[in-house]
Amino acid sequence: MAGLNEENITALFDQLVSENVLVYGPYKSIKCEAEGYPLEFRVCEHLSKKPHTVDAKLGSMFDKSRKWGSGSDMYLPNERLILGQLNGTHDLALNLFCVDRPQLLMLTLDSYQRQYDPLALDDFEAALETLRLFPSMYVIYNCSEAGGCSRMHKHLQGLKGPPYAFEYMVRASEEKLSVPFRFFTHHFDQALRSSSASDVFDVYRVLLDRTRDVLGVGPEDVCPHNIVLWDDRLIVLPRRRGFFEGASANAGGMMGCVWVPDEKQVEEWKRIGPAKVLRELGAPST
Repeated sequence: MAGLNEENITALFDQLVSENVLVYGPYKSIKCEAEGYPLEFRVCEHLSKKPHTVDAKLGSMFDKSRKWGSGSDMYLPNERLILGQLNGTHDLALNLFCVDRPQLLMLTLDSYQRQYDPLALDDFEAALETLRLFPSMYVIYNCSEAGGCSRMHKHLQGLKGPPYAFEYMVRASEEKLSVPFRFFTHHFDQALRSSSASDVFDVYRVLLDRTRDVLGVGPEDVCPHNIVLWDDRLIVLPRRRGFFEGASANAGGMMGCVWVPDEKQVEEWKRIGPAKVLRELGAPST
């Protein structure tokens, strides 16, 4: 991983975009509020090529691409997507469908690990190593289809920070501002990239138990949730569903930045009511 930095991977990202290996393009930003909660819709026409559900098929351009292991449902059309390995457990790679420049994946080398499972200690080790390598990025995990995932091979994502509604959410946890959905957050005494994976993992397990209580699911059941790692905060959001009346969001969307392929979906969010969508996707706060 020596010499790996954001400048280098951005140059590689741009090269792969120019070769049509990566799917990326300009976007339009539309900002609004959901009962005070800040939202930004990123209208990215190139996302029309992205599968938005687990069983959705990729376009014909990927028909002959190899997958990321025999148990994987994720494609590796070009080996240059792989940036390196993290702790011998995960590939660090560029995401195939991007809203950020660049956007990262941390995929388990064991391609039979599944996205409906909670994060394990080695997942946090990979996530924190990514935060150390790229301090301007935050890490998310979309656990299960109800948590907003579209592929089942277990993976985390790295996005350009900060999360759009992060400061508002921190204030909400301290000042009781209105957030449409339930969430749990823990403040560490030092930045996450300086914390140990075992310490973060221990906190996560406590917040995951609280999430199970909110959703009414047992320890052996799938527990849909989102995870966000940024700065000195771990945030866990209970999830009830991945879609509501056609509107959807992953962890980044619940944190205020919703990715859509066209403005019709923005209008749908507004027709339903952004706060209502967030309450239905998550667990309502009231």
